[in-house]
Amino acid sequence: MKNIFWAGYSNNERHSEIDKITHIIEKYGDIVDFKMFSDISLTIKIEIEELKIDILYKELKDNIRIDKFEYLNSISKNERNVYFNITFTKGTGELIIEVPSVPG
Repeated sequence: MKNIFWAGYSNNERHSEIDKITHIIEKYGDIVDFKMFSDISLTIKIEIEELKIDILYKELKDNIRIDKFEYLNSISKNERNVYFNITFTKGTGELIIEVPSVPG
């Protein structure tokens, strides 16, 4: 089976958008990997039954801007991988993660 690649774009605050997107994805499939690229973008690998891909896409599209995707109209329960890249337009590219000091 071919992998599916989606691209989405968000003008909203990154943390709340990620929370909203993960809740939507978890209703239909499983997040098996993710990669953050500073505060500019995030790539999520989703494992999902093929018959749920169209409804996941529709719900994501109702919540964020996402590139066009041709619906599969499938009834197959075979697992597919969807790679979903989200670009946060308010990102600066200078994400700093504070690491607390640990005594010892």
